[in-house]
Amino acid sequence: LMLVRRLCMTLAIVTATTVLLGHSTPIASQETPLPEQFIGELIEKAIKVLELPVEARSEREEGFRALLNQNFDMPAIVRIVLGRHWRTATPGQKSKFSHVFRTHLIQVYTSQLGAYGGEIIQIEKSAQLSKKDTVIYTLILRKEEDPLRVDWRVRETKRGLKVIDVAAEGVSMLTTKRSEFTSLVAREGVDALIGRLEDMNVKNQEAAES
Repeated sequence: LMLVRRLCMTLAIVTATTVLLGHSTPIASQETPLPEQFIGELIEKAIKVLELPVEARSEREEGFRALLNQNFDMPAIVRIVLGRHWRTATPGQKSKFSHVFRTHLIQVYTSQLGAYGGEIIQIEKSAQLSKKDTVIYTLILRKEEDPLRVDWRVRETKRGLKVIDVAAEGVSMLTTKRSEFTSLVAREGVDALIGRLEDMNVKNQEAAES
C-alpha cells in the first residue's frame, strides 16, 4: 500500500501511520500484551473511518482528528519533530506550530487515504525497548503484492498507551519529519516553517473544496 509509505514519509503518524487497515486474528485476549491490544483496537477504530466514503471529507477528517488526539502522543510528536529548535522556540511559536502541524497531519490522512479495501494486517510480535516503550511489529498482506512491514512504537504515558512513531519498511515518520523540519528551521527559522505549513494547509483545503 503506497499510501502507507507516503504517509510515513510526510507524517503520522502515525499515523497512521496508517496502515490502519484490518487484522486477521482476534486481538483481545488475556494472553495478549496490552500494547498489542492497544494497536489492535486502534486498527479497528481506523477501519471505521476508512469505511466512510471518500466524498464524506468532513466526517473522515473528524474521524482522523479523533484518532490522532486519542491514540497518538501528539504533544511528544510535536516536540520531537521540531527537534532541538523546540527548546528555543517562543511559547507563541510552539502553539502555532502545534496547531498547523496537527492540521497538516489530518489533511494528509483525509486526502491521501482511500476507502478501506479489505487489506489484512497481522500483528506478529512485540518487543520492549525500554521501561515505557514497546514496538509492535505488523505485516500488511496485499493482493498480488509483497507484504508491507509497519512497526508501531507505543509508549506508556500518564494518559495511557499512545503511539509516538510509525515506521514503514524501516522508515520512521518521526526521523523523516524531524530531518525535514529542523533543516528548514536551521536555514530560515521557526516562523518560516509555520508559514510553509500554513500555506500547504490552505492549498489542501482549497483543493478539497474545488
